[in-house]
Amino acid sequence: MKQTRKMILIANFLAIAIVLNLIESALALSPVPGAKLGFANVITLIILYIYSFKDSSALTLLRVILVGILSGRLLGPTFYMSLSGAAFSLIAMGILKKTNFFGILGVSVIGSIFHVFGQIGAGIFVIGSTAILYWMPLMLLLSIPAGIITGLVAKRFISVWDTWHNKIE
Repeated sequence: MKQTRKMILIANFLAIAIVLNLIESALALSPVPGAKLGFANVITLIILYIYSFKDSSALTLLRVILVGILSGRLLGPTFYMSLSGAAFSLIAMGILKKTNFFGILGVSVIGSIFHVFGQIGAGIFVIGSTAILYWMPLMLLLSIPAGIITGLVAKRFISVWDTWHNKIE
């Protein structure tokens, strides 16, 4: 019963992450072409903190693939950049969370920064040009407030989750 409940909750979180990702993709909120604030990463952080690295990895991989399918960009340059950014971010956040040194805000900001490194690396590879490096300083600058916002939202959700979750168990 507990495992079924967990799977249902993660499936719902996945749906929310997909919707957030698609909405954000439709809005031009960043001065950098194709860059986003990473609202769906709030869900990645939440799952990382309330469940596990493994669950967060599965959710993130499924989100990137399903958004790629739904947006018609599966296996295109933006898909690989998104996948690489998500992987770099998730690995960095997973390692930092284990250290218990930075807290969720620090983990979120570092994850956001590593997302940029992953995107840029994949961008150079799939586009075949280093011209994308010109966007890196601005992307890194934007990643810090994006990581702070993402971390604050996730932290607030987790505090509410802990209260709610303890009442129903």
